[in-house]
Amino acid sequence: MKNIYYSYSDKELIRKWGEKLSALRVNAGLSQTELAQKTGMSRSSIAGIENGRNFSIASLLSISRSLEFLEEFEFFIKKEMHELTPMEIYEKEKKRKKRAGYKK
Repeated sequence: MKNIYYSYSDKELIRKWGEKLSALRVNAGLSQTELAQKTGMSRSSIAGIENGRNFSIASLLSISRSLEFLEEFEFFIKKEMHELTPMEIYEKEKKRKKRAGYKK
């Protein structure tokens, strides 16, 4: 069974994220102006995001850092279980497609 979030449109998800960011800001005791100052964004940008306007990943990260919940994105930046050995890196690079070039 799929998660309920798959039934939402992108626009609905963006609106829900905005609502959640607003609740987190309020719980942190910050006004939109204070959050804007902490993030380097404008107050109108913060208000727009909270009202469901489209926003960038950079904005989301900046707000997340300011509200101290950046760890929620660990999934995206988690390191692999092991580091690749030099030989594994070589083999991986060898398998990558090479761009076609001109032969003179």
